[in-house]
Amino acid sequence: MDRTWTLHWLQAAGTLAPWRARIRAEIDAAFDICARFVRPPRVDIVIHQIPHWPVRELGFGGTAPSRTTMFLGFDTEHPAMEERLVGGLRRVVLHEAHHCLRQAGPGYGTALAEVLVSEGLADHFVQEALGGPPDPWSVALSEAETRDVARRAEAALWERNIDIAHWFRGDGRAVLPSSGYSLAWRLVGTYLASVPDSAPSQLARLPAADVVRKAWPTLVNGGAGRPI
Repeated sequence: MDRTWTLHWLQAAGTLAPWRARIRAEIDAAFDICARFVRPPRVDIVIHQIPHWPVRELGFGGTAPSRTTMFLGFDTEHPAMEERLVGGLRRVVLHEAHHCLRQAGPGYGTALAEVLVSEGLADHFVQEALGGPPDPWSVALSEAETRDVARRAEAALWERNIDIAHWFRGDGRAVLPSSGYSLAWRLVGTYLASVPDSAPSQLARLPAADVVRKAWPTLVNGGAGRPI
């Protein structure tokens, strides 16, 4: 299969030369894994140094603002970056690749419900593709804590342009860190458990409303979905 991911290395914030071979190998591995499940989207991948922005557990992270664009940011001073780069970066790239697929359909979304479904599908796609346990932010909350944050979020599910970061990063009080990711994981897991033979790789265009309608009542009332 022709490679459809084009890499662009930014230099102004600092070179990633010592890590370039490993970064490229992880992206190539992610492409090959993605291609086993779905045709990889045609994407420009912009790779750059950026302190503080990446996922705190990793020292790197990604975002996919459109169906054809992915950004990968690296904090080379982060103590976890070296340790987590090999094996960890392909998980990030697969997650963002699913976002690109979804951007070509209903989009990532601006309402909380839409974002929850986008994030949950992407995280479950990573597990579908790679197996093993979910990422720590996906299971940061207990079942009781997940039900609690679901009840808090319910009234805001379909509000437009709300502060998404409030739900995903937490507020230090009622909303714990990674609440959005854990809620997203449980929401989509509950949906997948209710639909036989469903696979995240085939659900990039699934409307968020379908997931919420089918899975939200079970989630709020204590359903855990697929085992975690």
